[in-house]
Amino acid sequence: MKFPGTPENEEERLKSLYMIDLLDTFDDERFERLTRIGKKLFNVSIALISLLDRDRQWLLACQGLNTRETTRDVSFCGHTIMQEGPLIVNDARLDERFHDNPLVTGEPFIRFYAGYPVHLPDGTVAGTLCLINTTPRDFSEDDIASLRDLAFIVEDEFQVIDMAMTDSLTGILNRRGFYRSGEKLFKELNRNKEPFNIIYFDLDNFKSVNDLWGHGEGDEVLKIFSAQLKQHLSTGEIVGRLGGDEFAVLLTTDSDPQPFLNKLREGLEAYNQHAEKPYSINYSYGILNSYSGQYSSLLDMVKESDAVMYSEKRRKKPE
Repeated sequence: MKFPGTPENEEERLKSLYMIDLLDTFDDERFERLTRIGKKLFNVSIALISLLDRDRQWLLACQGLNTRETTRDVSFCGHTIMQEGPLIVNDARLDERFHDNPLVTGEPFIRFYAGYPVHLPDGTVAGTLCLINTTPRDFSEDDIASLRDLAFIVEDEFQVIDMAMTDSLTGILNRRGFYRSGEKLFKELNRNKEPFNIIYFDLDNFKSVNDLWGHGEGDEVLKIFSAQLKQHLSTGEIVGRLGGDEFAVLLTTDSDPQPFLNKLREGLEAYNQHAEKPYSINYSYGILNSYSGQYSSLLDMVKESDAVMYSEKRRKKPE
């Protein structure tokens, strides 16, 4: 058996996959509908929409199979995401990559496989739309074209979800997206007793930028600051724009948020020095860690970090 490879942009791919927050979700009718159509249209035993996580394959939609997850190392779809177009396996028993794969020698006894990569709005590959049959079969060019059309519809649905969760100006999560992704992560981290931090940011003197140099310049400040926040996140961490010039990040990789804050400060200092703007981008922030108290929800924790930030902002103001 040949194990699937790993895309060169794997960490960025995973970041994008986690941001759209579809892993571990199921029974979404917009995706189940497409697998029902695919199963009937091509007369196959199984039709799936798969998402490839770091070590597993999550089945976002599934017809004809009683599981929602397999390991990535045995997945056919792990091979499909490594190429631009479809992967067609007419008889897996005769293919050196798959003939001794446990999904071929055991349940669901895959013989035929046809998969097409599906991409997220930023262009990174999320997984596949795939067809599986328990008997070998041919797959024509017309069949491939129809499979591609279905895959593009899946991508259209990803686009709709992304638009609902993304701030159109900055490209990071909007308030709805931050709380949707963050609340799920908040519960998981608490359940596993893993440390994390919430940092709430507010730009200093942002109104003055809009008033003195125009809203176009203010928009540019928001985009620069958002890009700096996003740039220094690790995989699985999230950032959102919660209001006009208010942002929040959820950090998971270390109980000490100082490395993130140092990188942010250095990045903005370099920008301020070289941008030749009549103003500097500065900010205030408030930090809460998961050991600061018992919070029933992410919203409660964000509100508390907001209060900490405003205390710091008042302290910075000249008497």
